[in-house]
Amino acid sequence: MTQLNSEQLPSDVQLVFRIKNGDAVAFKELFFKYCQPLIRFAYRFTREVAAAEDMVQEVFLKTWQNRRELNPQLHIKSYLYRAVRNQALNLIRHEQIVHKAQQELRDISQTPFTPEDIMNATEIESAAWEAIEELPEKCRLIFSLNRFDNLTYAEIAELLELSVKTIETQMGRALQHLRKKLSHLLQLLVLYSLG
Repeated sequence: MTQLNSEQLPSDVQLVFRIKNGDAVAFKELFFKYCQPLIRFAYRFTREVAAAEDMVQEVFLKTWQNRRELNPQLHIKSYLYRAVRNQALNLIRHEQIVHKAQQELRDISQTPFTPEDIMNATEIESAAWEAIEELPEKCRLIFSLNRFDNLTYAEIAELLELSVKTIETQMGRALQHLRKKLSHLLQLLVLYSLG
């Protein structure tokens, strides 16, 4: 088999152009070019090889599924790294939410509540999570990074390579959505506390 030197290898732009047109061979070339570096990158977040491999596989799968939307002028390397980073942040956020919920459950188990209190708290928490899950993906990520990971708007903007203004706008939309979706529960809480 003839070995290609670096000048003969197709550029990323050429690969993306071919992938956009459904060329599976080009996609395979892109996969082998970036798979291992991306797994090493993902491992920094996951600290588990299997989780890092799954994350990278998911990113490549989505890239192939959305290939018609790819821009050949796009820096595919940056795009792939950003996608893996976003997957990692979602995983970390999920793990932190689970950890926080477990801690809250431990705290609750040590505090005496009436069955009615527990029912109301469960209903409110369920409605809140449902409302958060309804947010568009980017909006939900920004909201979660701010509210659950305690990142500032500037930190989120730097991490996601967006402007602070964009972060402010997305947070405003998220809060407006949550106020709208949860307003009925807030009114019930006020009535309950008055009663």
